[in-house]
Amino acid sequence: MLPDAETIRRTLATGGAYDAEVTVTALGVVVRTEASVVIDALAALSAEGYESLMDLDGTDTGSAIELTYRFRSYQHGLEVFVKTVVPYDAEVASVWNLYPAALMPERETAELFGLKLSGHPNPKRLLTTDGVPPLLRKNVAIRTREEVRRP
Repeated sequence: MLPDAETIRRTLATGGAYDAEVTVTALGVVVRTEASVVIDALAALSAEGYESLMDLDGTDTGSAIELTYRFRSYQHGLEVFVKTVVPYDAEVASVWNLYPAALMPERETAELFGLKLSGHPNPKRLLTTDGVPPLLRKNVAIRTREEVRRP
């Protein structure tokens, strides 16, 4: 059973995401919204029964970073994907207060795409040390075999 796009749109509007683009697919609902209202939109989804953050990831589009939050409602048996675009080196508000499962994925995504976390209880690097560039950004050069094998 797939949700009604209008129901999701109304839920998001209660969180201030009035202009959210909602698309119903075979896998679930895909929502595209502005970064400025994404936290409020996620709070509205949480209140509506989308209680589990399943995943958080990023994609370098070549001009910005697209963040994708994947939520699951066990009550409704549905999934919602919330996508937002942030500029390179942007400061992103943490959602760990709403979804504690975001603690580690937020740190990983911020580190690998060069974003800054605000409101996160432990925003330090998770995988690499200071000075390592954001490895998943397209402008970071890929190391050659010789560089990797060099002692």
